[in-house]
Amino acid sequence: MIDYVEGWSYSLILRAIGQSLEEHRVQDFLLKWHNDDFVVRGHSAVPVELSWIYKLIGQPVVHTKRSVELHYSLMSVLQLQNRGETLRKNPNEIPDYHRLSQTLRTVGRVIDKRALRLQSLERKGENLYLEFQERTGQI
Repeated sequence: MIDYVEGWSYSLILRAIGQSLEEHRVQDFLLKWHNDDFVVRGHSAVPVELSWIYKLIGQPVVHTKRSVELHYSLMSVLQLQNRGETLRKNPNEIPDYHRLSQTLRTVGRVIDKRALRLQSLERKGENLYLEFQERTGQI
């Protein structure tokens, strides 16, 4: 697992990755640390382009699932964090605490406060499953 870099925390890292997952419309996923990257494998909801006639009659948008694999190095997480910070500076925007990025930020705070090492994070529907290593080394 990663060793802490000065000023880094799981809450920062997971929020940045969460913002990226929101942009990619990733829903169910498994996140693990592998070969110096956070690797996310999951499914993305992609809207299916409807023909004009279906749009005309008001047919609702249909989504299909696509498998995705995303890799986040610490450098790319830093770039995501900087970009996200710029977007969050909008004073007219009200934070949405039900967003995936906010949920992952909260999970990261719990991991940080307990000084744990994240092994994996899985999301299935509305459920999150954490695997972490305690200070004793026990998974």
